Amino acid sequence: MRNSRHPRLSPTGLQEAAAPRVPAGRRWIVIASVVVAALLALAWFDGGEKPLRPIAEDVALPEQGE
Repeated sequence: MRNSRHPRLSPTGLQEAAAPRVPAGRRWIVIASVVVAALLALAWFDGGEKPLRPIAEDVALPEQGE
């Protein structure tokens, strides 16, 4: 018994479309954008700020003459 389905059709009966190709230049732009966004998110989350601490040191002052 011969299969009546066209050999190039998928099991659903629809022709399989080729996946759209992304140009190499655009792919690198997308990758670079994702990396920059990840670094900005990390910098925003980390904040980079440290709490202030008081400086308590004795300072020798010269004697004031009258």
